[in-house]
Amino acid sequence: MKNVVSILLSELKPKPVRASIGTLINILVSLLLYLVLSIGLGLLLPRIQLIETELWMIPGIIGFITGIIAFNIALQDSFHYSYNPGLTDQLLSSPLLCRQVFLVKSLIYLSKSCGHLILSSLVLLIVSGLQLNLGWLILFWLYYIIGLISINQFGIMAGIITTNLKIRSEFTIIFVMIIFLVCGVIVPSHQYSGIVGQVIHWFPVTVLLEGGRDILIYHSIDKINLIYLALLAVLVYFSAYFLYKRRNSR
Repeated sequence: MKNVVSILLSELKPKPVRASIGTLINILVSLLLYLVLSIGLGLLLPRIQLIETELWMIPGIIGFITGIIAFNIALQDSFHYSYNPGLTDQLLSSPLLCRQVFLVKSLIYLSKSCGHLILSSLVLLIVSGLQLNLGWLILFWLYYIIGLISINQFGIMAGIITTNLKIRSEFTIIFVMIIFLVCGVIVPSHQYSGIVGQVIHWFPVTVLLEGGRDILIYHSIDKINLIYLALLAVLVYFSAYFLYKRRNSR
């Protein structure tokens, strides 16, 4: 356990240049999406679901930015594994078991993703001037963290699969961005009709984005959504672990 903690802390030690670039990108993307979606869209649609567009869009923008970054962090590490072994080779040569290695990597991804979640939230709240209850904001973060666990694990699996199929990781990122945009960033899921609407409504990304919006705007927590995300996080974690273990056993 001491080895796990020491390696985790060493990997989370800030690297000035990389941390500065990541922070700058987060801030710039947050500001650009705020200008386009909150301000720009707000001029065309003053209200969505009887809620001011600016307030409506902020949870979606936070979820979009954080989700894409969280997915990309895990994806890129897994995708470049064959060319830049890095941390994984170091860990595999240590006395740690495979499950401990995977846990360390997952915690590193989640910690970095949480940092971007908080940063993006604070940037948007400062720029918009919105004043939100701190307690509900913390609940919003905790709810999103559960979702980030799944997103990180999907990123790991996507990295392994795209490497095996020799698919460029950029294509995967674009595909995931489209999924996020469809699943509640702007348009409420119930606006989609028929079977497509039902699929989108219960899609994990939709549950995360719309559940987060309910917490931040309506101060309401849907227990079904919470259980859904928690069970999904457990299922996806072990699925990613077995895929990761299989790759390393070759």
